[in-house]
Amino acid sequence: MIKTNDSSNKEEKSVKETLFTRNYLLMILTNGFLFFGFQFYPSGLPPFLKSLGADDFILGLATALISVPAIVSRLIAGNLLDRFGRFKVLSCGLLLMTILAYFLGVFQTIFMILVIRTLHGIAWGVAATGSVTAVTDFIPRSRLGEGMGYFSLSCSLAMAIAPALALSLPFEWMFRLGTLFFAGAFIICLLVKYKKIEVNPHKKRTLIEKRSLMPSFIVLCSNASYGAIVTFVALFGQEHGVSHVGLFFAFFAAALMFSRPYIGKLADRIGCKAVIGPGIIALSLSLVLLSFSFNTVTFLICGVLYGLAQGAVMAATQTLAVLRAPSDRVGAANATYSSCFDLGLGLGALLFGFVAEFTGYGMMFLICGLSQVSPYVILKLDKK
Repeated sequence: MIKTNDSSNKEEKSVKETLFTRNYLLMILTNGFLFFGFQFYPSGLPPFLKSLGADDFILGLATALISVPAIVSRLIAGNLLDRFGRFKVLSCGLLLMTILAYFLGVFQTIFMILVIRTLHGIAWGVAATGSVTAVTDFIPRSRLGEGMGYFSLSCSLAMAIAPALALSLPFEWMFRLGTLFFAGAFIICLLVKYKKIEVNPHKKRTLIEKRSLMPSFIVLCSNASYGAIVTFVALFGQEHGVSHVGLFFAFFAAALMFSRPYIGKLADRIGCKAVIGPGIIALSLSLVLLSFSFNTVTFLICGVLYGLAQGAVMAATQTLAVLRAPSDRVGAANATYSSCFDLGLGLGALLFGFVAEFTGYGMMFLICGLSQVSPYVILKLDKK
């Protein structure tokens, strides 16, 4: 009898530790369709606005108008996810994304597109935060790093394919296909069997989860460096006559996609902080090396090293942000993390652009690499 009970307990534990469940796979598909739709517009919308007579300021404004509302709505959505459950918030966000994408193809004036993109930012913050929060409910805590690593592949794949696809399509089909991707995400999300969340309606809730601030600050710093790279690395390469600078991003994306699941699994095994530290060091080294890179080979080496480092930092910090939060604050933890992720990208482009004005691109990347000392110090001072 005792042996039978032990055996059944092991079988029960094995079931609980299963990662690739039906609901988990459906959430990966939901997120993949969501990101494919979203990534159509950063590259495909500027040429369309240009055809309507928009100047460069309007093109930049179209990008900025989605960023600020998204950060604010993420924080609000995190609270709503913990209070009302995953399905209501996620499905509403995806439905709103679908409707607004449809109207983008209908109201084809510069003013209306800017208005709709602002609303898109709000819906995007809700849908993206809802998706990443819902999937954590279906990942065993002991395999959270690995599970989030595989989940993030849907984001990376969309970032690699969707922009090029959008640019290859006529504008009319870009709007149609973008709407279909969002509609697909909405339909798939309806098939998921969401877990019920125990909610205390009298509990005071803050928009920010304090216990997740340390890993969120680290990803803010690491993504600030990406803001500098995505904005200035092509100009830096052209300045020194480096050919095929665009391959930097291809090598970066390949390294990032390759590393995330494996590094996530490593974080589960040895601990998140043990992965974050070397990741920050590798990130800093890649940026310092980039500042002295004046040929294609070293550029591509930096792209690979930077991708591996970013994969390590993002996988481990996101896992740690969720693990540190109580079960009824996972939505707020994801919102805190995602808001810092978005904020880092914008601040990095702005701050290091200001630095580059005075120092040049090479020195700017060197300063960017050395600035990663601050999150490393904070990691070491953290006693949890």
